[in-house]
Amino acid sequence: MGASCPNCGYDNPLGSNFCSSCGGQLRATVNSETERILVSDAGGTGHAADSGEAVLVVRQGPKRGSRIALDADVISIGRGEDSDIFLDDITVSRNHARLDRVGTGFRVSDQGSLNGTYVNKELIEEAMLADGDEVQVGKFKLVYLALGGEQ
Repeated sequence: MGASCPNCGYDNPLGSNFCSSCGGQLRATVNSETERILVSDAGGTGHAADSGEAVLVVRQGPKRGSRIALDADVISIGRGEDSDIFLDDITVSRNHARLDRVGTGFRVSDQGSLNGTYVNKELIEEAMLADGDEVQVGKFKLVYLALGGEQ
């Protein structure tokens, strides 16, 4: 059984990153606990989170309105192929930012990106996220929602 394309439904060989039929990007699973999120202009697949302690909601960028579950202790954000949250745009560095679980919340830290990481329009090196905070990575704006706690 191959990887089904989210755009056209074509059954691609396992291990494919792009659809052989339409060229769209295929969703890949990193491990059993963390799902790799693909958000791109070229047919990426946002993942709507059904549950979890916290989510990021795409406010600006491709797949606007998509919900990304934050269900791991460390989550990488970037344009690199190994990023947990893959943001496919030239304004995003390969290893742009990282989310670390701290207690019941998350801390975001910039990883030496070219364009910086912003929380509520303020350039940060690192910051604890509060419910409703807007995180900007490149041209993407993501809203942090703490569903299971005070943070």
